[in-house]
Amino acid sequence: FKGQSEWFRPNEKGRYTWDFMQHKDVPIESLDLSGKHYGFLTLCRTDGLQELRELDLSRCHYIDDWALGRLHVFKDSLEVLSLAGCPQVTERGLATLHHLQNLKYLDLSDLPSVNNKGLVLILLEEVLPACKIVGIAYTDGLQ
Repeated sequence: FKGQSEWFRPNEKGRYTWDFMQHKDVPIESLDLSGKHYGFLTLCRTDGLQELRELDLSRCHYIDDWALGRLHVFKDSLEVLSLAGCPQVTERGLATLHHLQNLKYLDLSDLPSVNNKGLVLILLEEVLPACKIVGIAYTDGLQ
C-alpha cells in the first residue's frame, strides 16, 4: 500500500489476516502475484490499482497474450513489470506492452513460447526507450 514498507503475507496456515482492511482507502503501489494461478480475470479487477507502480506476474501459468493486452489500464503508473517464466506469453502479447510508456524495468526471463527473442528485444527497445529490459538478448533465437 502507498506509504507502507511492509508486505501483507499469509500466516503459517497460508491464510491472510484482515489487517489489510485498515488500509482499504490507501492505493496499492506494488503487487506480487508471482507463482500464483491468476489470469486475465484477475487483471480485470483494477479497483484501487490506479497508482500501481510495480507488478510481478512471474511464473503465473495463466497469464497469456490477452491478459498482457489488458495491462494498458496501468499505462499512467506502471514502472516495473516482471513476466519471467510465464509459459503462455508470446511475441503477440509482448507487442502490446507499447502502451506502458512509464515502464522503467521489464523482466522477460525464461519465456519458452517466445521464439524470436532478439527481434522482440529490438521492438521493445524501440517502443519503450526509457525501459531497461532484462532476461533476453539480441542473439537469443539465432541459429
